[in-house]
Amino acid sequence: MTTRRQLLTGALLGATGLTLSACGGTGTSTGGATAGSAEPLTAVLGWYPTPESGGWFAAREEGLFTQAGLDVTLQPGGPQVSGVQLVAAGRADIGIASAEDVVRSRAQGIPVVAVAALYQKNPVGVMVHADQGATSIDDLLDRTWVVQTGALGNLWVQKTKGVTLTTRVYSGSIAEFLHDPSLVQQGWPTNEAYTAEQAGVPVTFFSYADAGYDPYNDVVFVSEKTLQDKEDQVRAFLDAGLRGWGSYISDTAVAQRANAAIREENTELDEQALWYAWDRQREFLVAGDAATSGLGAMTQQRWSDLASAMADLGGLDGTVEAAELFTTDLLPTVVPAATLPPAP
Repeated sequence: MTTRRQLLTGALLGATGLTLSACGGTGTSTGGATAGSAEPLTAVLGWYPTPESGGWFAAREEGLFTQAGLDVTLQPGGPQVSGVQLVAAGRADIGIASAEDVVRSRAQGIPVVAVAALYQKNPVGVMVHADQGATSIDDLLDRTWVVQTGALGNLWVQKTKGVTLTTRVYSGSIAEFLHDPSLVQQGWPTNEAYTAEQAGVPVTFFSYADAGYDPYNDVVFVSEKTLQDKEDQVRAFLDAGLRGWGSYISDTAVAQRANAAIREENTELDEQALWYAWDRQREFLVAGDAATSGLGAMTQQRWSDLASAMADLGGLDGTVEAAELFTTDLLPTVVPAATLPPAP
């Protein structure tokens, strides 16, 4: 299935110079004087460097990976990069993908295991022109929806609302949506919504999570082999990385340094886009179990519910056991700050 990152456009994307092949690529290491004696780890990001990977950059820029004895390479993702393939082949130690991708991979016999889930509430949803007056997804059922091929959120809406939606394929541009107020556009609040606002089209956004379809997103995963051979290193990566995330979303000085590093590697990002995404994504990171169990939290019930939903929606070939999809054994407890500052 085409992933949503293969379709996103707008201010947060660009950076075509960072595109990698599915078989390798370059990244930026933690470096430092101790890097030579540190344990090397390669983490392939879910997309090009953006605030969606900001916490990992914060951990790098604040020296948390180095302090943990790690020399971490943050390898950019991109439309030609399959994190699952890289991790399964041993070309990367750690990957980031949607929870659906983890479930599909396990069902296909690819031995990957989730070790943390960044987005506790899934940000993916749909938006409509604000002047249409929609107050819920129920107001959008008689409109044409522009959705990506293989997406399950709209299928969930169809099944639970007992309707058949009229749909068009999302090709990666929201230009048609901008000029047609009748359309419902799939996207992310940090990306497509920002692009629309910048184009002078205020939007109202509804997440699929609020409609009941709420898989984890930006899930950190490893192969079973890496989990066995590098358990201590993965544990250290999560401890340092999630502390980086905790600081990134709560300390604007830390975020400023991480964002500067992101812009060095993704030069087409502008300052406004960075801070918009930084701010908008935080509610999804700290939602649900993260408030008490810490960033990255996961439960077997959530994974079981997702596998069942995917099977019911025809989005899963094969069967999976929820307990095999994830482990929380390596997770630190990094509870996010109760109050988060506004964007500068």
